[in-house]
Amino acid sequence: MTSKNPDTTTPAISIAVMCYNEVGNLRPMINRTVKTLRGMGLSFEIMIVNDGSKDGSGPLADALVTEFSGEVRVLHHPTNTGIGSVLIDGYRQTRGEVVAILPADLQFAPEDFPAAYEKIKDADVVNILRDTRHDPRMRSLISMFDRLLVWLLFGYSTADLHWVKVYRRSLLERITIQSTTPLVDTELLVKSSRLKARMVELALPHFPRTSGQSHGATMRLLIKTFLDLLKLRLRLKV
Repeated sequence: MTSKNPDTTTPAISIAVMCYNEVGNLRPMINRTVKTLRGMGLSFEIMIVNDGSKDGSGPLADALVTEFSGEVRVLHHPTNTGIGSVLIDGYRQTRGEVVAILPADLQFAPEDFPAAYEKIKDADVVNILRDTRHDPRMRSLISMFDRLLVWLLFGYSTADLHWVKVYRRSLLERITIQSTTPLVDTELLVKSSRLKARMVELALPHFPRTSGQSHGATMRLLIKTFLDLLKLRLRLKV
């Protein structure tokens, strides 16, 4: 794992950008995110997490770091390690007082982030809901199954478990992340709820992917989700 353009300051906002084979989306994503954050008038950092991309996303990320020096940095995973490790690095390797992890595919519009930031002023977590989902049927099925299991196993209910969230750093520092899979999302929400964190939800648009392809919506993932949730339930014990 290598990092380019590291810094030690503490910005107001950190945005981590999840990137795996997103060469067609990465530049517009970073351009729009930089423009949006500059317009907010607060200190910020953007960290691209390149998860072993093979389509040229890595060199493009390096070029963007040079182009937006002091605003954008990149963390390279030598191989594709999966969304769990991307989420962990997105939360743990950033420094901002408030942090969000956005997908590079532009299904979440960077221009909508300020609305979520307004909500975090009176909360510890903002869980963003997709008002109209533009996902393949299998992905929607997995999400529905996932939400049902989380309610049955943990008593926690939300319309959207695995989408964009905004966290206060002070809350993240109170939570030990044990999961290494996409279950990181669920673990953080459940543990935040048990810590009596101030949690709010905000519905924002979800846009169709216009370049590249979605990854991971398979029956194998459905089974893995079930097993991972059972493991998390055993770890939490109560």
